[in-house]
Amino acid sequence: MSAAIESVSPESSTANTYERLRPLILWLGVGEVVWISTWLFTNGGNSSALSAGVVGWSVVMLGWMALVVRLSGRDFFLNGSRWLSNLVGFTAVVAVTAVIFGAVPSVRTGLFSAAAATTDTQLIAIHVLRVLAIGAAVKYWQGQLPPHFVLLGAVPDFLFALSAIPMLMLAGNGSLGASTLLIWHVVGASVFLGAGLSMFFSVPSPFRLFDSKPDASLVFRFPMVLAPNATVPLFVVAHLFAITKYAIGS
Repeated sequence: MSAAIESVSPESSTANTYERLRPLILWLGVGEVVWISTWLFTNGGNSSALSAGVVGWSVVMLGWMALVVRLSGRDFFLNGSRWLSNLVGFTAVVAVTAVIFGAVPSVRTGLFSAAAATTDTQLIAIHVLRVLAIGAAVKYWQGQLPPHFVLLGAVPDFLFALSAIPMLMLAGNGSLGASTLLIWHVVGASVFLGAGLSMFFSVPSPFRLFDSKPDASLVFRFPMVLAPNATVPLFVVAHLFAITKYAIGS
């Protein structure tokens, strides 16, 4: 009886809530939503349609992250790995974003205006945050992740984050043309392909190649599950926003 009471005690509930809110990756996702929304609000002019779209998008993204946290507590994504659950979440974030900002002409027009007005340095700076990919390398050294995920996912992501530093300096001096920036953003979005595949190499999935331990199950559990289902697709959204700018300019 006392054990049952303890399991639902306020102290236990508070501790569980704290553990759900503590991981840095959760706040990285929230920060990305705020950062991208700021671009749109600040540079979108007086477009009320775009402002409404940004508010709606922000609510949907934050709500999705809350749902991911809740479902991951039940191993929803790990149990669905054979159905490529993390890729479904990734696709949903990008697709919902495309619909919200692309389906209504007035919102789309505001998006184009905001993209054109957002500076090159703003569009580059957000990707410095990807240095946090080094956390996956730490997990590897701790024996919690397989080498293929680090080599195909964390290392390229970390190196791309480092490339953002000289890119910021060059962009600040006006030394980069639109075509160079476009290529850099396309490469930045493509870097995630390695991690997108390798996280399925050692869990039940159509891409499974390895049965050894450690496997990639950590990527399907909280808090790391937020990477493929929230932070990574939001970085891709940031790239797509930049690509929109340079595509229009060309």
